[in-house]
Amino acid sequence: MVPWKCLKACLHLQVHRLEKQVKTLLHSDHRNSAGPDDGTATRELRERVSNLESSSRLSARSLFNMSRQLVALDKLHLSLLQLLESVESLENKVDRGLPDLQREISKMEFGRAQITSTSALLKEEVENQRASVKALSVGVSALQEKTDKDHSRLSEVQEQLKNLSSSLQDHKVQAVPVAQVVALVSSNDTLTSLVQDLSKVQSEYRDIVSRLPHVYILLIPCRLLPADCGSTGGGRGLSLIAPGPGGPLVAWCAEEGWTVVQRRVDGSQEFNRNWSDYQTGFGSPAGEFWLGNEPLHRLTSDNCSQLRVDLQDIYGKRWRAEYSEFSVSGDHDGYRLHVTGYRGNASDALDYQNRMQFSAIDSDRDISNTHCAANYEGGWWFSHCQHANLNGRYNLGLTWFDAAKNEWIAVAWSEMKVRRREGCEGRT
Repeated sequence: MVPWKCLKACLHLQVHRLEKQVKTLLHSDHRNSAGPDDGTATRELRERVSNLESSSRLSARSLFNMSRQLVALDKLHLSLLQLLESVESLENKVDRGLPDLQREISKMEFGRAQITSTSALLKEEVENQRASVKALSVGVSALQEKTDKDHSRLSEVQEQLKNLSSSLQDHKVQAVPVAQVVALVSSNDTLTSLVQDLSKVQSEYRDIVSRLPHVYILLIPCRLLPADCGSTGGGRGLSLIAPGPGGPLVAWCAEEGWTVVQRRVDGSQEFNRNWSDYQTGFGSPAGEFWLGNEPLHRLTSDNCSQLRVDLQDIYGKRWRAEYSEFSVSGDHDGYRLHVTGYRGNASDALDYQNRMQFSAIDSDRDISNTHCAANYEGGWWFSHCQHANLNGRYNLGLTWFDAAKNEWIAVAWSEMKVRRREGCEGRT
């Protein structure tokens, strides 16, 4: 832009030159003019000069106004330059701070993901703990009832002893009551001896039962043994069976051809065992026991088995769950559970754990973030720890989820048994 002072100086110079030329022209005309037309020419010339001066003044004012506008434009241009510099400085600051901001955002997103994951873990843990507390409360209630009954019996015994002591005091000089007391003490000693003998017999019986498969495998060809309890001709009790390839098994047969594969009665058998124990089985078929995952696979590998689960809660109510199809895969697949075709009054709790591999204290195969088999002290086809668990620690509570009431059944007694479906031809 041309500076305002320069424009003003140029304008004044031009005006001065114009005035000088006009004066020179007037002087020349005045000196050279002659005749009657001189006055008229002079007037015209003066009018022209006056018009030129008016035009000059208008031009000067226009130039002045234009100069002011140019000054304003200069200021505006300067302001725009300053604004552009500020914007550029701000952009530089933003560019320098953007990586830090992005890193902070990434940290916040990562932190949020961790919080979400932790929240999910805590929620699951809370649900598991809630179920455990509920099972514990039920178990405590059952223990309290048992304690109350024992206390009542103890009070009765104490009362009987008190009466006996009083009777002895009243008749201590008589020979016959003293003889009766001696006989009572002798019978009590005899009873204690009988209890000890019975315990010994039970121990020997369990030892014999555990050795039966090893003895019979040497004496009886497996092809001569029935495949399951449905082929034994009926009856209830111990039987030797040979389902599929492998050695014979000592099994407990129930009515109608059912083969019992699990039983919990009083917590006398330890179920918090490793993978190997659950694979081969443990316990006594006449008491608490687990037939074994490998025997279960052998019994159900032809896909012709059905399952029945009988339960009794701590209040004495009976429950039943039956599945028209039941099978357990082999060791290579983690003895995976397959059930379908539910009917009964105990709700379809096993559906929640269907197609799950078996977990034990030393083999965590569930989909939970916790170790269900270790937490509940028993092997099972766990998914997220609950819904059904009949192999857990007895005094912590065996559970089966009742979907109709949205609560867990506190199981005091359980029995699982399998049987071949009628007319089934098995896998081809």
